[in-house]
Amino acid sequence: MRVLTVKKRTLSLAAVSTAALVFGACNSTAQSDPGEMAERQGIALEYLAQLSDEGKLLAGTQVNEYEVFLECDSMDRLVTMLDGEEPAVLGLELMFAKEYPPYEDVFVEHAVRHGERGGLVNVVWHQRNPLHICPRGEFYTCSQTPMSEAELAKVLTEGTEEYRLWREDVAAAAKTLRRLIDEDVLVFWRPYHEMNGGWFWWGQKASYPQLWDALYDALDEEGVAEDMIWVWSANRATPDAENYFPERHMPDVVGSDVYENDNDSHEYYGAAENIRPLAEGAPYALTEVGRAPSEDVVAETQPAWVLLWGGEYLNADWRQTETCDHCNTAEETRAFFARDAIVSLEEVPDEVRAALAGGEPEPVLAERPACAVSLLEG
Repeated sequence: MRVLTVKKRTLSLAAVSTAALVFGACNSTAQSDPGEMAERQGIALEYLAQLSDEGKLLAGTQVNEYEVFLECDSMDRLVTMLDGEEPAVLGLELMFAKEYPPYEDVFVEHAVRHGERGGLVNVVWHQRNPLHICPRGEFYTCSQTPMSEAELAKVLTEGTEEYRLWREDVAAAAKTLRRLIDEDVLVFWRPYHEMNGGWFWWGQKASYPQLWDALYDALDEEGVAEDMIWVWSANRATPDAENYFPERHMPDVVGSDVYENDNDSHEYYGAAENIRPLAEGAPYALTEVGRAPSEDVVAETQPAWVLLWGGEYLNADWRQTETCDHCNTAEETRAFFARDAIVSLEEVPDEVRAALAGGEPEPVLAERPACAVSLLEG
């Protein structure tokens, strides 16, 4: 098995307090210099590694593109369910930012609001297939438009029309990511996920490692690659994970997306067993889940964070169909976040929150809308 060591960004927690004082003295609107950004990344990664070693973890939920304009999004409703306690992790979707400028603005607002409180901001990208017209501009199903191996080879060949089309989308993504970075958001960037599945255009491709590396190179040309923490996440247990692992640009965090009816499924255990050894020293996370994993899963696999998908996955009563086998009940969601192992945003050390915020963090318990968990009581 090929084992690769993660590339960078370790900083002893003994240096965290000193670095935090530096961040606190900075103007939060000023663009960070490379040295400061590397320090912030090191503090965040070291803290995540420490959490895993201690059997602790962060947790949160996803706010998707279809809900950012709502008065009550998934995070708002989750905070209501938790009686005002703020989870530490917010997931956001980059898709739509290129074609819908109002979405880009609200996306940035959400990221900045969570980031300035010292929260972890995770950005996923369901990139449309760049070689086909997407009738809605950008849309989830357009990330599922198939691409052949031959087409992907052309995408990876500079000078081709296919490369130009892909590169245009990457440049647009970089513009939005730069907005986050300039607002001092420490971006956990999770592109081209679930690559071992066959449902996205980048999925089950022999040249996937080259695609990951090409994306890194392109974003480096755009000046944002080194300013982000890169997260590589596969689907479920991924026995063939090695086939999809990058060759040149190593991720900073590895993980898996697990949607199973059984919250103690072997897929959770298999994912950690197969993925963790590929990136020695990198934190491991459950980057997306439907059902909240069991206490045994968390204790044995030691993820640095767990991200529950939003909407009905937080409360099966919100489902729009007859069944939702991968969803949690409201009681299960509350019980998961109430576990002793989970560190809320308020419990994250101030110096780590300062590193995540890029300065003195805002108060944790910010005002939120009054969001109903149920419209019909009793």
